[in-house]
Amino acid sequence: MKILFFGDIVGKVGREAVHLSLPRLVRKYGVDFVLANGENATHGKGLNESHYHYLIDSGVDCITLGNHWHSKPSIDDYIDDAERLVRPLNLLHYEHGFGSLLFEVNGIPIRITNILCQAFMREEVEHPVVSLQKLLLDNPEPCVHIVDLHGESTSEKQIFAYEFDGLLSAVIGTHTHVQTNDARLLEKGTAFMADVGMCGDPDGVIGFEKDSVIRKIVNGQSGAFQLNDEAPMMINACLIEIDEETYLPKSITPIHQIVER
Repeated sequence: MKILFFGDIVGKVGREAVHLSLPRLVRKYGVDFVLANGENATHGKGLNESHYHYLIDSGVDCITLGNHWHSKPSIDDYIDDAERLVRPLNLLHYEHGFGSLLFEVNGIPIRITNILCQAFMREEVEHPVVSLQKLLLDNPEPCVHIVDLHGESTSEKQIFAYEFDGLLSAVIGTHTHVQTNDARLLEKGTAFMADVGMCGDPDGVIGFEKDSVIRKIVNGQSGAFQLNDEAPMMINACLIEIDEETYLPKSITPIHQIVER
């Protein structure tokens, strides 16, 4: 079994990059299941219902979120009915939606879980390790289990992955929008990558138009980061090949490509 995981989708350019590249990658690698982080898909922050359906219709099987999960408050209106959307499991004081979902592909159970880290993050959440321990106790059945670990700190992500090495199929980091060069299989078999990267503008700053970021960060000007909808398109992803008997990975391969319009 092969699982394709797209990094954070940033704005219109990121959405179009996934839409255009996904069919070709599925054919090329024989992909069975497609996962993508969509927390920045709508204008760079959050995910509205229209863009949720756009990505699903483009061939994404499951969309995960992160710290911008509620940047578009309209998510409250559709999240309970969004059967392919996974918000952070360890949110406090929020009962809508799903923090983990179980799928079945060709008779193989696949669980997707989204966890929000704590280091350098503003959100108050349950400890990531404790939250996942509870989930595993409540759901002990063997399955392919991919965790999207959304956070700033690579060391926090490494600690989490070592803690659950051998118990999960993969721990894949998201959030920094910069693909790390550390994709590997850990000692007990779990696939790990500190950050899978992003899908969006390769010439900007984490997907945003660079001059708008410079004006705000360097010059102290007010205003939100801007997006260039005509920018070049890039995808960052990883391909995870899973042993269908052990549910542990055989390999993890990073993908970094410029997408032509």
